[in-house]
Amino acid sequence: MIDKEGWLLCPVCKRRVLRLRPDTTAHNLPVYCKRCRRETIVNIDQSLSLRA
Repeated sequence: MIDKEGWLLCPVCKRRVLRLRPDTTAHNLPVYCKRCRRETIVNIDQSLSLRA
């Protein structure tokens, strides 16, 4: 999930985890959330990041 300011949100606690640019793409990117201490694998395609 990406908020309107371009931040990737943790799917568990909804905390901002990673800043994304509009042209960001990633496949099988491990993202760690410091708040809930969980690692999640995310896939970011260009159409999703432009939606935010």
